[in-house]
Amino acid sequence: MTQLPDVDVILLSWNRSKMTLETVHNLLEQQGVNLKIWIVDQGSRPDELQFLRDSTKDFSNVQITALEKNVGVPAGRNIGTQLGKAPYTVSLDNDAIFESSNALKETVEIFEQNPKIGAISFRINNFYTNQDDELSWVYPKSLKLMKDQKFFTTRFVGCGHAIRRDVFEKAGGYDGDLFFCWEEIDISYRIINLGYEILYNPEISVLHKVAPEARVRWKDKRFYFQVRNALYSNFKYNQDLGQSSLLATGYIIRGCFNQVPLQA
Repeated sequence: MTQLPDVDVILLSWNRSKMTLETVHNLLEQQGVNLKIWIVDQGSRPDELQFLRDSTKDFSNVQITALEKNVGVPAGRNIGTQLGKAPYTVSLDNDAIFESSNALKETVEIFEQNPKIGAISFRINNFYTNQDDELSWVYPKSLKLMKDQKFFTTRFVGCGHAIRRDVFEKAGGYDGDLFFCWEEIDISYRIINLGYEILYNPEISVLHKVAPEARVRWKDKRFYFQVRNALYSNFKYNQDLGQSSLLATGYIIRGCFNQVPLQA
């Protein structure tokens, strides 16, 4: 009997335990893989964490690691990834589910058939409308016409993606200093610099429930992290100082427009 391929799925959880549980149940329906789910709880309220523990205690392939505080998206994913051993790692937002029960099986097949593909970016649709989740389109607008086609890209979307473990480790994992925003772009650059490719595959679809209550909002430093991390990444990858100055000016204007100028 052929052994099923191992896959680690990393979920970050912060208070919305019922949504996390819905994602867990969806993942447990995946076919054709030996699945391990690693939940990294980022300082949820005690009642939320206990609910999650009680609801998953009978699932031997679901493990919860509880942190005392929210360490950010990249650091949380690093912790979750380091807990596993599978050659393929998948990250999903905990308010998202796969549309197909063969999503992980198809992900593994792509990796096994294409050794130069280091990461796969999934298609993200709105759970309620099944239309494109516009906030999850991280690629150039000119590529929107190709949303139904596979293409190679320079980045992947955080809501749903897969990375080879060895590539993740060679790239050094996520930059934990970023906390929120730009972490996928940052590691994408390093994956590409290692000689690997990133594939956008719309045939693997994620349905995103777009839970606003757990998103970092404009008034809650969302724009601050966007500006800080963009400029930090520019300096990190030795981009031209003039370009960074233009970028900073643009962010100041945008911050004023959104009534959060001090965050810029």
